Amino acid sequence: MGNGVFVAGTDTGVGKTLVSAALVRRLVRLGCSAGVMKPVETGVSSGSPDQSDAARLMATAHVNDSLDLVSPYRFPLPLAPLSAASAERQRIDQDLIMDRYEQLAVRHHCMVVEGAGGLLVPMGQDWDLRELIVRLRLPVILVGRVGLGGINHALLTLEALEHRKIPVVALMLNEPAFPGGPIQAEQQRSTVALLRERVSVPLLGPLPYQSRADCAWPDAVDAAADSLPVRELAEMVLTMVAGRS
Repeated sequence: MGNGVFVAGTDTGVGKTLVSAALVRRLVRLGCSAGVMKPVETGVSSGSPDQSDAARLMATAHVNDSLDLVSPYRFPLPLAPLSAASAERQRIDQDLIMDRYEQLAVRHHCMVVEGAGGLLVPMGQDWDLRELIVRLRLPVILVGRVGLGGINHALLTLEALEHRKIPVVALMLNEPAFPGGPIQAEQQRSTVALLRERVSVPLLGPLPYQSRADCAWPDAVDAAADSLPVRELAEMVLTMVAGRS
């Protein structure tokens, strides 16, 4: 396997970037040289490049790698990667991504690679995100939402990973929205309880909702990095990377 992890999501908007950034922040604090990569990103505004997922990950990791290495494919339209690339008359090339990843991997002790959308999102005419994960030979940290719908999405995604024999480090549950009232709280509690009974991989979280993620991103990342789920996740990643050295 490669020297790192791939952060995938059960869906879009589940908090992959927050989990990735918080994990990187924690690894850096523990003295680990962490590299980052966001191979494909859509919905990138030319007017706010520092707000992109790739830019946020780079700032968190304090790396001086070039943006073209970290994020070789950046598209303006907020569409699925295949559609966003087609709109720009481009094609996402796995070999190019692999080349950029290998250049980054030799510079850092541990790589944190963040996916785009869900696991089966089309990246090319005949391949999806799973194909890239298999080629990178990275185990997956799966980020899922805690609450209504989270059980089905998590179990289906774990089944898809198992089908391709992709190892899973952990399932990290996240609160991407304010939990609200008692009904939402009960939905979250039951989601955690039922998933804990049904999954064979380590289950972490839920990572508490970060209200400052939109207006004060660095503060939200710091708070998440200090949370118990991310501390546990970082220790798991460090142990895994050390075992491969």
